[in-house]
Amino acid sequence: MLIQLKLKNVALIEIIEINFEKGLNVLTGDSGSGKSLILDSLNVLFGGTNIPLNHLIRPGKDHCIIESKFSSSLQINNWLINNGFQENLSELIIKRKSFKKNNKVLSKYTLNDLSINKKLIQELGRFLLDIAGQSDSFLFDSQEYRRLIIDDLGSKELKETNVNIKNEWKKYNTLKGLMLEKIEFSKKQEENNLAIKEMFHILEQANLTAVDEILELESKEKKLANSLEINNSIQLSLKNLNNFRDDEPSVAGLIDHSIKYINKTAEFDLKINEFREKLCIIQGYVENLIFELNSYLQQEESSDISLEDVQKRLFFLKNLERTFSMDLPQLIEKRDHLKSYLLSNVYEEEINKLEVEINNLEIHLNSLFAIQSEERKLIANRLQDSVMSILKNLGLGNAKFAIEFDKINPSSDGTDNINFLFSANPDQKLAPLSKVISGGEMSRFLLAIKSSISKKPNTFFLDEIDSGLSGKSLFSLVELIKAISKDQQILCITHQPFLAAAAKVHFKVKKKVINGLTYTSISKLMTKKDRQGELIELIGGGFGEANDYASILLDRAAA
Repeated sequence: MLIQLKLKNVALIEIIEINFEKGLNVLTGDSGSGKSLILDSLNVLFGGTNIPLNHLIRPGKDHCIIESKFSSSLQINNWLINNGFQENLSELIIKRKSFKKNNKVLSKYTLNDLSINKKLIQELGRFLLDIAGQSDSFLFDSQEYRRLIIDDLGSKELKETNVNIKNEWKKYNTLKGLMLEKIEFSKKQEENNLAIKEMFHILEQANLTAVDEILELESKEKKLANSLEINNSIQLSLKNLNNFRDDEPSVAGLIDHSIKYINKTAEFDLKINEFREKLCIIQGYVENLIFELNSYLQQEESSDISLEDVQKRLFFLKNLERTFSMDLPQLIEKRDHLKSYLLSNVYEEEINKLEVEINNLEIHLNSLFAIQSEERKLIANRLQDSVMSILKNLGLGNAKFAIEFDKINPSSDGTDNINFLFSANPDQKLAPLSKVISGGEMSRFLLAIKSSISKKPNTFFLDEIDSGLSGKSLFSLVELIKAISKDQQILCITHQPFLAAAAKVHFKVKKKVINGLTYTSISKLMTKKDRQGELIELIGGGFGEANDYASILLDRAAA
């Protein structure tokens, strides 16, 4: 509820202070007195632009202040907590100070002396104040506003569905973003893999098998380079060990002769028999050696490895070590690592996993969207019926109102595009509200739809909502406003004595010019006499019938 409004140096207003009360508060006064300026000041307080910046500050002044005091509520306290402010505040003091600087008008917003940005103050304003006037049809051009109207009327189940959708949508977008990152990383990895693949191809083609291959090749090189000398030495060794020509002695032949000599005397002495056995062992060693030497010669003669082949391979391996600045064991290890790396595409696996999660979330979200849309349509049907019933009583019996749903791209708010369609006459097709509704019709429509909304703001501000009404329609409007004012505060600008008489609190707005300067003032009409006098002015004169009518209106309202 709006408790107090203070204005200082705002347009034509030098300084005024208004203390509002519960129920119906009415503001009356001559046209141009400044009634709408009070409404416009509240709009500006919550970030609106009803007063252009170049006209906001009173001429001759360097700053202006708009300050309000609102009572709080559980809903507002929850909003405060969610936005980082102190919880459980009983009153909210909201202030906008605007000042001139370098030919510009700058503004600072505060909430209980704490700075608050314009976006948050606008959001808070929707909880505190709802202005219904002929100029605020823009509200219904907002898809978000229409959706909020429907959702605020929703059941606990719908609100839970909305929360689930927002949570799942957040997860969905997080996973989508993560997958895009993985795809980008995968592309970069693939680019990097070109060099990796090239290195792996070189190492794979090198056919690296043993960490000591270079040492083995160096040994082979040395052997092959001296193969002739080696063969000659073995041949000579074999000749000395086992010469088959009788004219030249050999080791094998000499040992064989020695064994024969020993055999002749071995039976005479056990020790000699031991000598014979040792000679036999030596003979076996010599025979094995002769066999191995012959085998070696045969193996070398049959080998197809040339010195040139060994030297080529050795040069290749040493050049490979120089190229990659690694020794042979490191090159083998690197090749095996690259092979494992290229075979395991980590990003591809992660991307596939994310795709599955995203697809599952899409299925779940589509299910939630369907539930949400169905519930919204049921609410919309009930809202249509309620608004149509009220419009009929407000003199718009031929009017039609429909809420239409179209599918749009999914978002955290669902897939519903919600349109408010209206026609004032039977021969008029339904069309978007703002395109076909007049100012007077809009005022009554706003009151009808807002009175149909269960979750209402603290305060309604009605700007000449009774304009153009009379008779039964006016009576129905006043009765509706009185009914709404039982549960919440209503501030109403009117020129209708019938509505003014129904007020709990009546304010008179005046304008006067002193020395070329315009001053707007406001006073609370405290007595029946004062109120009756103002009603007489609204009726049109001080004749007897006007006096009597004013008195009757006040008595009827008090009954």
